[in-house]
Amino acid sequence: MRSGDARAATSALGEAGTALAQHGGEDEPGYVYWVDERELQVMEARAYTELRRPLRAVPLLTDVLSRYDATHARELALYLSWLAVALADANEPEEAAKAAGRMFDLSSDVASERTAHRGRVVLKRLVPYRDLPQVRELLTRLRRPQ
Repeated sequence: MRSGDARAATSALGEAGTALAQHGGEDEPGYVYWVDERELQVMEARAYTELRRPLRAVPLLTDVLSRYDATHARELALYLSWLAVALADANEPEEAAKAAGRMFDLSSDVASERTAHRGRVVLKRLVPYRDLPQVRELLTRLRRPQ
């Protein structure tokens, strides 16, 4: 995925989906401990986000986020960061700012370098849209001392 090889990423995700779907009632393989259908959907959405294919990423992330347990603030914030980036890539900066605002609200009480890094990535993607009111409002709010 980091290489930008869309074909290899899509193929790997397809293989993972097939393996997960073929798993029956037998002893669970080790990967089932942390990879379920929802997590695979998140991985797929992240891959599409990194490949700048927002029309594929946004529906997947929207679906996952609609069912996600809000008590897992760090993970929810991370997933929202990918949604914000995908929305910016889809030229939907107002919606990206909304997702980013929710992400920053959730991550404000989470001490995580990964969420901090994702926050910087999101802000970098929003800067080109800083003249839009929703984006400007978010950037202004984030500059204020909490």
